[in-house]
Amino acid sequence: MIQLSLFLLIPFLGQLSATQPDKQPAGSLAPAKSAYFAFVDHDYIFTIEAVKPGVFLLNFVSMTDGEAKLYAKYIQLTLENRKAAAKLLIVETGNYTQSMAVGSMTIHPRSSFGVRLSGDFGNAKEIFGATIRLGEEDLKLTPLTSFDFELLVAKVNRLNLESPDFYEDWRVLRMERLGTRSPAHK
Repeated sequence: MIQLSLFLLIPFLGQLSATQPDKQPAGSLAPAKSAYFAFVDHDYIFTIEAVKPGVFLLNFVSMTDGEAKLYAKYIQLTLENRKAAAKLLIVETGNYTQSMAVGSMTIHPRSSFGVRLSGDFGNAKEIFGATIRLGEEDLKLTPLTSFDFELLVAKVNRLNLESPDFYEDWRVLRMERLGTRSPAHK
């Protein structure tokens, strides 16, 4: 199986504190907060993780046969007292001083990649929610514990993007759907 370039940014995991989402009282309307969020289905996998205060990484895997456009402004994080959209996607080139900032990028078929989100995130170490608009749908990410996030990363790293049958990979890796899809709010 090929190692995904998506998780080349994983060395940052060692720098993260072992935070766990807060437990919410029964019936509470407030969402759980976490440094780790994920959306997983048979088409896409998206993860957002805080690597240090105010710095968030977005990783994705496309298991589709078509292209999609990802716009920074449609990546929205729910902070403690407000919502903040990403302004730019920062692509690391291997030399930190030569990063590229883009407003959008094309998600290619059967691909993976990781970027840093640029936006007004203050010093947030955790977020209360994350939504990504992709085409005509909003993908709502689910909060994860540090342990569950690392487990997901290990499974994703074993996915074969050249597989003729992702459903078989899912079964073998015991992947589970996370997050929800809904029509995009205009």
